[in-house]
Amino acid sequence: MASGRRRRQSRKNLFILRGLPGVGKKATAENLCVEYARHGIEGGIFSADKYHEMSNYDSRYFHHNHRRNREDVFKALNRGVDPIIVYNTNISLWEMWPYVHMGMQQGDYHITIMELPEGYPQNAFSINELYSWCRGKIPKQKFRDFRDRWEEAYNIWDVLNDSYSINCWVQSEEEWNV
Repeated sequence: MASGRRRRQSRKNLFILRGLPGVGKKATAENLCVEYARHGIEGGIFSADKYHEMSNYDSRYFHHNHRRNREDVFKALNRGVDPIIVYNTNISLWEMWPYVHMGMQQGDYHITIMELPEGYPQNAFSINELYSWCRGKIPKQKFRDFRDRWEEAYNIWDVLNDSYSINCWVQSEEEWNV
């Protein structure tokens, strides 16, 4: 006999990975997609790198590439994709804000921000290691710039309540924000 209680549906997962180039965000995303896969439900990995590769990493297209990635994530959220894993450098809080906001608006996603390596910046790889792992494709100065601009995010509320992030995105007319 049924107890009259509905079986509680588990929440879907939205992972936002952040870290300097070369730390293993893509591999971590692939592992998470397998680990959190649910039978019969599509999982998705999203990164602006997909579009950067198509434009041969031409920096003139970076803004547009990130916008396309946000659109892809928005569509995946609306389709109920689970898990959704977004991996970009996400150095600044404002870069993560749209993804956290979208996940909160959707309402049925548990949002996790993961820093790679875990414990960064106290647990950082050296610039020389990162440069080597990226086969010299990214100048060492770019790694230093990323490191110097790193903003701490201890939880999703640090991102959502950041006044600079709110001001950056409140007027955005991207599809996810209208």
